[in-house]
Amino acid sequence: MVSIVTTLVLTAVVGGTAFAVWSSTGAGSGTATAGSTVALTTSSVTAPTSGAYPGGPAVALNLVVSNDNVVPVRITSVALDPTRQVTVTGASGPCTAPPVLVSATGLSISLAAKASNVSVTVPSAMTFGMTMASGCQGATFSVPVVLTGQTS
Repeated sequence: MVSIVTTLVLTAVVGGTAFAVWSSTGAGSGTATAGSTVALTTSSVTAPTSGAYPGGPAVALNLVVSNDNVVPVRITSVALDPTRQVTVTGASGPCTAPPVLVSATGLSISLAAKASNVSVTVPSAMTFGMTMASGCQGATFSVPVVLTGQTS
């Protein structure tokens, strides 16, 4: 009986000592710097050569996009860039300030981190307004866009 009691007492004393040696508390502060994202870039925006006409249905835009971020990015919307003009080449006649609308929301187009020159098709993104001049027939339109996205 003495042996059992001695063992229990020694176990309690050694266990308490081990707890005191291995537990600790402390206080302090740390800092971290959040990274920042850079804008996606487009090197080409084209519309199909057929199917687009004044007042017609929205047509797809084909984009070539680069993501210089170190994290993947998901494109969520595409819109016409109001700070730049649509340019027209190869028109059959006068075609100035064509009424072009670009709007595509609810997208989920993924771009890998550090991806370069990725071809992306945005369905039903561009329409021509009813006031499009007939001289715009056969023209090629360079359409400036703004891409909105989220890091994945």
